[in-house]
Order: sequence, then C-alpha cells, then structure tokens
Amino acid sequence: MKKIKLLILITGLFPLTIQAQNDAHFSQYMFNEITFNPAAIEISNTINASLVGRQQWIGFENAPSTQAFNASTYLQEIFGGIGINIIHDRLGYESFLTARAFYAFPVQLGVLSSLTFGLGAGIVNRTIDGSNLRYEDMSDPNALFTRENFLRPDFNFGMEYVDPNLTVGFAATHLYRSVKGSQSDYTPRHYYLYAKYMFKDVFDNVDIQPYLLFKSSWYMTQFDINIIGYYDKMLWGGFSYRLGDAISAMVGYFITPDIRVGYAYDYAVGVSRGYNGGSHEIMISTSFEGFNKTLITPKTPRLFN
Repeated sequence: MKKIKLLILITGLFPLTIQAQNDAHFSQYMFNEITFNPAAIEISNTINASLVGRQQWIGFENAPSTQAFNASTYLQEIFGGIGINIIHDRLGYESFLTARAFYAFPVQLGVLSSLTFGLGAGIVNRTIDGSNLRYEDMSDPNALFTRENFLRPDFNFGMEYVDPNLTVGFAATHLYRSVKGSQSDYTPRHYYLYAKYMFKDVFDNVDIQPYLLFKSSWYMTQFDINIIGYYDKMLWGGFSYRLGDAISAMVGYFITPDIRVGYAYDYAVGVSRGYNGGSHEIMISTSFEGFNKTLITPKTPRLFN
C-alpha cells in the first residue's frame, strides 16, 4: 500500500504525468543522442543500429518500462544521413509508441569539423486501458472505461557541431504542439541541449569524457552531469548525477570490434528513495559496412569509429 501511495505522490508532483507524457529517459543517452536529435548521425561508411531496454523503479507494480530501436546510415548519393527511431514507453495502463524517420544534412566547417542539421517526422500513438482504472466517482461522465487510442503526427529538429574532441548539440522534439498546448493525448514539446569533450590519453590508454545534458518541457526541467572513462577503446565505465532524481553507474564492453554492450543502474535519490530497487538499463549496438562504394573519411569523428 505504501508503494502505491508513493507512486501516486510521485506522479502528483509532476503535472506532466497527468496532462501529457514526458519524453522517454535513458541513462546511456551519450551513446544514443539520435533518439531525440536527428542530427546526431555518424558521417561514415557504416550502418549503425542500437537497441535499448530500460526498467524503472524495480519493485513498483506497473512501473515505467521503455524500449528504443535506432538505425541510421550515411549515403553519398544524397549527401546526407537517413535513419529511423522506434520508441515504446509504458507507464501503468498507459503506453506510447513513437515511430520517426529522419534526414540529416552535414555542412563541412573545417578539415575535421562539421555542423549537421536534422529533421524527423513520424507518428505518436497513445494507448490507455480504461477498463483497469478506478475512479472516486464511477459515474463521472468524463471517466474512461474502455481501451482508447490516440494517433498524432510528430516532428523533431536538431543540430550538432562536432570536431575531433568537442560535441555540442541542440534538439527540439514534438514540434507539432507547443509546450503550453499539450493535453492528455499530446506529448509536450521538449528541448535538449548537450555538450561533451574528450580528454585523450589522460592516463595510459585512458580517455576521459565529461558530458552535460539539459532537457526541458513546460512542466519539468532535468539536468544531468556525467563522466565516463574509456580504456583501450574496448571498455568503459562512468557515473552520472540526475539533479534531484538519481545517481547512475554504467559499464560497457566491445564483444567484437563491431558489437558493444552497455549496462546502467540508477539509484534513486529523490522522493522514491528507499521504496524501490533502482532502475536497470541494457544497451546493445552494432556498426557494419554500409552501402557506399568507397570508404568515407569521417567528417564527424566519434569515439571508436
């Protein structure tokens, strides 16, 4: 009973969960910015794909659960990158399925630096199972007692600057609706701003990368501070602090030169602290030869490419 009351309290503290769904959150976002920024594409002769699964607040019944699939590649013929995002996000008896296709156009600024612009378009499908809901007044004419679906168009935009060590990005999701105009069947607009810098060979075969992420909608603002260490381009580990919410620890490894796996564990430090077993997240990603006939020298160099 305490857990049920706490879950109600948590959702009550954040109006976004009542009025509109917040964007799905991942702890290993530094490897998957393409989930929210269509400009975060690798300009190289590879096809890149990732699959992420997240189970939040272990111990809570019907706690948030999220899965995401991303795939992208660069095509010389159209001088740009293309890709897709598929995100499934569930909270209790409510779920969201987002599917987007996107295009990214790079502009060369220097020998090893570029600015990429990206635009995504797709749909968001919201499903809520009203048959499992219980109301204080079961005769309320606005109450929902059946399974309902809401389908809406979805657009996002992003830009990203990359040089050999520095990456800075900005993105806006759900451009179809304003941040104030969201309703229960509309996801509010979100803004993302992030930056990371690679300090190479800090120690023998060790690179260090701090990362800052700012994410905001009209209803909530989130700030993440992250630092990851990479050893010999094969193993990584790090920590992240999500202001007022959780501390995350993560580790990853290259199974083969083309396949890597990552794991993150979140320990809650907010209102749910002590009432759940934390959150678990698993990521697997791969990169293999693409469609281009000749190898492209990466214009937006990224780690491990």
